[in-house]
Parts: sequence; C-alpha cells; structure tokens
Amino acid sequence: MEVIELDTDFGSTFSGVLTDEHGRVQALWASFSTQLKYGCSSLEDHQFVRGIPIYAISQVLEKIICGSPGPLLLINGIKRPMPRVRILEVELYPTLLSKARNFGLSDRWVQALAKKDPIRRQVLRVKGCLAGSKAEGLLEQGDMVLAIDREPITCFLDIENACRELDKCEANDGELKMTILRQGQEREIVVGTDIRDGNGTTRMVNWCGCIIQDPHSAVRALGFLPEEGHGVYVARWCHGSPVHRYGLYALQWIVEVNGKLTPDLGTFLEVVKGLEHGEFVRVKTVHLNGKPHVLTLKQDLHYWPTWELKFDPETAMWRRRVIKALSCSIASDNNTSCKLLDGSRQCH
Repeated sequence: MEVIELDTDFGSTFSGVLTDEHGRVQALWASFSTQLKYGCSSLEDHQFVRGIPIYAISQVLEKIICGSPGPLLLINGIKRPMPRVRILEVELYPTLLSKARNFGLSDRWVQALAKKDPIRRQVLRVKGCLAGSKAEGLLEQGDMVLAIDREPITCFLDIENACRELDKCEANDGELKMTILRQGQEREIVVGTDIRDGNGTTRMVNWCGCIIQDPHSAVRALGFLPEEGHGVYVARWCHGSPVHRYGLYALQWIVEVNGKLTPDLGTFLEVVKGLEHGEFVRVKTVHLNGKPHVLTLKQDLHYWPTWELKFDPETAMWRRRVIKALSCSIASDNNTSCKLLDGSRQCH
C-alpha cells in the first residue's frame, strides 16, 4: 500500500483524517502494526500511523452513489448495487531505478520511468501472484512492470487506473497489455484481470470444532492452492474440540474425508452429513507448504454439532443453520435431553 508520511510526528495514540486548506479529505490517518526484529531472534510489535489516500475509498464510493451495476446489498435499510472492482491480483513492490540497472534495465527505460515520476524514481517488481488469479503463471517473481499499453508504470495507482480504464471499454476482455523485463529481456505479454465484489467471506462451516471457509485473499496471496480442491480451508480451530484433540489445525485444506474428495464446501457438507456421532473419520489434508497429511478423528455431535453460517444479502444479516447434531436415540443413551435437528431446531 502506498501511504502518506508527515514531516511532523504526532504520535500513534489517535486517528482521523488529513485535509487540504479547503477542508477536503485527502487521506485517512490510520494505525498500522508491524514486527521489528531486535537482536538475534527477538520480535517486538511496533505501531505507527500513516495516511491512506482517500482515492482508495472514493473510487468505490462514487460507484455506489452513481448506482453502478452489481449485486444488491441492504445498507441502512436501502438496497444499493455493490460495484464490482477490477483488480490485477499481483503483489508488487518498488525498486529504485539505480538498483534496477543492476538487473538489466536499459538506460532508455530508466529515462522514461524517471521522466514519469522524477521524485520517487522507481520501478515496480513482481513479488508474487495470488493463487487462482488470472495473472498466475503469466507473471513471475522478479519481473519488472515497465508499461501498460505502452504507458510507463511507476506506482500502484498507475496499475489501478489501468484496470479502471478496462471497465470503460467493453471490447477488451479485461486484459492488460504489459511490457515487462524478465531476466534482462524485454517482453510483451497479455495478463488477465479479476473482478471482486468486496464482500469477502460470506459462508463458513463449523465441523468438529474447526472453522472452514473458502480461502480469503490473504491466503491466496501466499501463492498456493492444492490441486485436489481449494474450497475447504481450515481457518481456525476451537480448544477442546475433536480437531484439537486429534491434531487437525488451521492453515490447511481438507481434500478428502473417508476417501471421498471434498473440493468445495458444498461437497464437503454432503460427505459429512453421512457421518454419525462417535464415528472415526479419516481425513486427508494439504498444508500451506504443500505437504499432505492423513489423520483420524472421532466425531462428537453432542458438544460439537455441524453447523453453517451464511451471509444473507437480502437482509444484510448472518444466518446460522444446524447441519447435523446428536439425535434423540443417542441422546437417551447419554441421559441427555435433545431434539432431532433439521436445520431450525437446536440442542438442549
């Protein structure tokens, strides 16, 4: 993220906005946190405040006010279309032109990029592509992004503006014609962009005490999705649950349950619906580092029923639905009062 820094240090105990002389908001004054390394291995949290340029919000807000086409969402009792934002799902970082020469950047491009941005004098390099994005496999780590449609590119805003220009023309297939430098050679490539609605996670499942969802963008930014299916990502686990006791922790995907593939949440729910209370379940997972792992856990529908939490755009509320819990027959054996759950009733 490109942020605004001030010459005067106001501390980090408050937030607000930055304005111009006419009172128009130019940036949000927001708090950031990072970890700094002290000594050999000691890490300490460090908090600082920077300005987030207001265009990051205003470009989306303008689309909402103008009623750009998109899925309807209830906001303060009024249904408004939520704009879809076109983005290049690539992580980029700046490199000074003086250092870029060492990687083969020609004098012609140094002069062109310096003329475009004489203050920062930088070029953008690719750190990685988000897994599952249209740019994956086209851009590689270390590539220098020199131009889009032959216009020099020097900052993140240039990338965003190029993506917004694609929405103004319907005959472009959402692709950027990029000029890059890869291993000292200049290349022309066409890279696709992705469209996001900004809703983020809208569905999650709690099974045996673990929180399962589609991988969010922070996970995809690590650059890996398992080939067996990537829609059943374990984001969190609960203390004392079956997954905790048997070692099914977060940061991995469930790709098989009892030998049946589970590529997405819908398929996963269909498989676990057939599992009974106290049944031992064989689970195959793939970790973020790509390593597979197989374990067995014992399902407990008494204390850890299977349920789903889903966002309803019609009411702008989250709705909880019980998928499977302990039945009456099993409950009587344990001297526990319980009702058969069909999605609307709950255990006692």
